[in-house]
Amino acid sequence: MLPVRAPRRGLAALLATAAVLATAASAGAAPSSPWPPPDARSATVVVTAASGPARTVSPDLFGANLLWPNGAGGAFDAASGSAAPGIVALVRRLGVRAIRYPGGTTADSFHWQRAIGPIASRRPNEPYGMQAATASARGSIVDAPAPSVVGPDEFGRLLLRTGAVGDVVVNFATGSAREAADLAAYLTSPAVAHPSRSPRQASYWAALRAADGHPAPYPVPYFEVGNEQEVPAEYGWRSGALVRLGGKRVSCPPGATATCLYAFGGVTRFSGQPVGTYADDLPAAARSTGRPDQRFFSYYPPVVPRSEHVEVGGKSWRAVATLASAAPGAHVFAFRPAAGEIVFGDGAHGAIPPAGALVTTSYESGPHAGFVGFYAAMKRMDPAARICESEGQDLQLLQLLGRAHPYDCVVLHAYAVPTDVRAPLPTYEQALMTFPPSEGAALAALQRATARFAGHRVPVVVTEYGQPVLPMPAGDPGFDLSLDEALLTAAQLREWIDHGVALADKYLLASSPLAVLGAPHAPGGETLARAVAQRTFQWVPGLRIDSAMIATAGSQPVAEPTGLVLGLLARLAGGRLLSSRVVGGPDLAVGHTPALLPVAVSAGGGSVELAVVNTSPTESLRVHVLLAGDLAKVTTATDTVLDGPSATAYNTAAQPGLVHLTTRPVTLGPGQTIEVPAHSVSLLRIG
Repeated sequence: MLPVRAPRRGLAALLATAAVLATAASAGAAPSSPWPPPDARSATVVVTAASGPARTVSPDLFGANLLWPNGAGGAFDAASGSAAPGIVALVRRLGVRAIRYPGGTTADSFHWQRAIGPIASRRPNEPYGMQAATASARGSIVDAPAPSVVGPDEFGRLLLRTGAVGDVVVNFATGSAREAADLAAYLTSPAVAHPSRSPRQASYWAALRAADGHPAPYPVPYFEVGNEQEVPAEYGWRSGALVRLGGKRVSCPPGATATCLYAFGGVTRFSGQPVGTYADDLPAAARSTGRPDQRFFSYYPPVVPRSEHVEVGGKSWRAVATLASAAPGAHVFAFRPAAGEIVFGDGAHGAIPPAGALVTTSYESGPHAGFVGFYAAMKRMDPAARICESEGQDLQLLQLLGRAHPYDCVVLHAYAVPTDVRAPLPTYEQALMTFPPSEGAALAALQRATARFAGHRVPVVVTEYGQPVLPMPAGDPGFDLSLDEALLTAAQLREWIDHGVALADKYLLASSPLAVLGAPHAPGGETLARAVAQRTFQWVPGLRIDSAMIATAGSQPVAEPTGLVLGLLARLAGGRLLSSRVVGGPDLAVGHTPALLPVAVSAGGGSVELAVVNTSPTESLRVHVLLAGDLAKVTTATDTVLDGPSATAYNTAAQPGLVHLTTRPVTLGPGQTIEVPAHSVSLLRIG
């Protein structure tokens, strides 16, 4: 049994109760029934009009992440690029209102022009640079070049068919401002260019999109410049040694080089870096095959002309303008700075590098645009786009941008990472639920900081949240599919609603438990938090990675608890936020986190939607609902409950309804309570 703390019964508790009753009475409530006796399983939810300006719940709050590789986790057919059977209907049923694409880490290795046109003609789409960084961070190799099946058009069609809006992450680590601006134009330019856009270029991309079969623009209001650019493994070209910053008269505070480069761009230098081949930076790609006419690439083009130095097997080779006049045994290469392309000879014109020889290069990478340059280029293509900076809570970046350099939103990622993944399951469950309140406090602090540095309110959007795809507690490989994960999702969504977040994307929309790469574990008994911080966790083949709202294994997609809870709470979208609070009821033993979490909105026709989350995995609660104003007279309601046989239950192809929704009529009024099951989320429609 999960320990809970009984409500406090002293003077402070009585004063708190009296204050809540007074507030309700002043708002017109009629608490005619005796107050429910305080015990460990009873609580009262008081709903009143919100103080201050009216706020509505944004529909875009109910979004999800879609990763482009592997057919977007099985959501698309790899041969045709069409959405898998049942996916569109299920996404619509779950109320997914926003979709983030092409992913997180995978976005900073994604070159979108490789992913348009006929699927059969598309080339593999993996990174210059990010494979090597990811493999180094994880301690083993997990990525490989993947076909570009789910490109911008497949994503756009999914938006149109589901009614969702798009949130697109542009490639900052290995891409360019021009590439990002062209993507914005391809996705959003009308068939006839708007005068406020760059007319010639925007109309070109609109015409190309039409030639690919999609004349109408796609609904993509949000763009993020890079993903988690505060994470060293995703620095891309910024991971090199500083040569110079971009922009004029830019000064950088000590220790803030990477932040300054993100803001303003610049040039960096790499020494002795292994090369890659097209779309392949895995270690084997840096070895010569012994064949003629080999082509390799520097990880981070463009390369500053005449800065390149190439070694084959530890010996220097010389750059030449053309191989056509090179002697047969000459150790030379031709170089194309814009692409960072290194071309070796065929034995008749320039020597062939020996088979197995390691090819490395030293070079200056750049010049690269920073966020300021990306923002300007993308706004020229789509002035209406909301362009977000992606260094999260980096206050140095906000200071550097100040009031002189605009940004339309700030990206926050909020993952719950308990420190001890090997703790007993009840302890882990309690620790998990302590994160949402602290995440809400961090969100509020970031909102205040953006307003202070920018001089006006800048929206904070939460584009990844949940529990990371990392070691699961108690050896349970399905924990991140479970009702426990859904309870975390509900508690986090409650914080985003309370703090007025406009856009939130849960990680992850879809994945296939039968087609995954593996799941990591923390070696040597070290804690999960330390493993994440130091990037020392290992990836073990054969275990599962899920964390999905939709499991795509089997002939039909399966709605998992996180998808069901998002669909349930999506019914709050568009409602006017009310004030809701809990009097009495238990706390979880860890962190004094309340077990009962309410959120209420005023819906159409004078009705109220009240969501109640019971985060205790073992204890059901009796809840008395106390409404203010005219709704105090309402005595009937319907209660839709998401529940399953245990907190760790999740759905499978064999048991797709193990965790499910049940709707029942309930009676409100004097002396009436509603039973809220353990590990459940209830949505009451009152009136």
